[in-house]
Amino acid sequence: MRLVTYVGQELAALCVDEHQTLRQTMFVMSKIGLRLVPVVAADGTLAGVVADGDLRRHIASGGALDDPIAQAVNRRPFTLDHDLPAAELRHLMQWRGVESLPQVENGALLALHVLWVGSAAQDLTAVIMAGGLGSRLAPLTDTCPKPLLAIANKPILTHIIEHLRTQGVTRFILSVNHLSEMIVNHYGDGSDLGVSVDYIHETMRMGTGGALGLLDEAVLSEPFLCLNGDILNDIDVAGLQAAHRSNNWDATMVLCEHSYTVPYGVVRTTESHAFDYAEEKPTLQFNINAGIYMLSKSALKAVPRGVFYDLPTLFSDLKRHGMQGGSFRHTGRWIDIGNVAEFDRARKIYEG
Repeated sequence: MRLVTYVGQELAALCVDEHQTLRQTMFVMSKIGLRLVPVVAADGTLAGVVADGDLRRHIASGGALDDPIAQAVNRRPFTLDHDLPAAELRHLMQWRGVESLPQVENGALLALHVLWVGSAAQDLTAVIMAGGLGSRLAPLTDTCPKPLLAIANKPILTHIIEHLRTQGVTRFILSVNHLSEMIVNHYGDGSDLGVSVDYIHETMRMGTGGALGLLDEAVLSEPFLCLNGDILNDIDVAGLQAAHRSNNWDATMVLCEHSYTVPYGVVRTTESHAFDYAEEKPTLQFNINAGIYMLSKSALKAVPRGVFYDLPTLFSDLKRHGMQGGSFRHTGRWIDIGNVAEFDRARKIYEG
């Protein structure tokens, strides 16, 4: 699903006045392609919303098309009263089951957030690296590949696929190695999840990027999504794709912010070792690699064949091939199931 936020003149164009008729409201909804529009009062405040269901109910109860829309309006809609990052906003709307969400401050309509079904992501191929040994999760991974470890009665990999599916991604390629037959037997062709799944088989340890050298470019979309099979996330795929394309990058790395609090007082000195100042237990902010990437097929030229290769190295190698990498900030959910502590934390979050 593609999240779009309407503000300013675009927002004004899809609002109706509460004195307009049902017929006029239906014309606005048909013109802009929305199934719900905000209704504003004479003083500019939000009077409510009207959806196509509200219109049908009013007419079914004996109402006329030339009645004022105020007679059919829902005056107690679900609204938002503060800003949210795109990923959290999408999660909230999906959880509440709403396609359109008005944002209101002191009664005034500031924005309308809309989830459009069938986003541009629907044509994307998602390549998921699911061949790691998962050594830090042993002994859990001695007899079960990490992507199949269950969280809330569902494998980690299924959580990842289902999130991408909600945003229109239906074509997946899984790179498998360790206990690969268990993953292939579990997902098959992907039909049980309503997606298409193909596989590439690693015959040696190839890192997070070496398997890219095994891909047939003909089966990939342009660009394509690539991510690790142990990252629980709610990445905004359409936003990532838009940033990648608008900047003409060959590869885009998703970044998350990570905070680290130094457990001691940090002392700064001058070049002559004189005391400058001290800061007690400062918190440092870092941009970290989220293990999620948008890649153009051109980037595959920089990937060596048949060797161990990690994807972060690709971004250093791009320049040597005359190409450019970029970054995209993700502010939503991100859990790296890299060790037992993070696995337990993910379980508490999802099962709670």
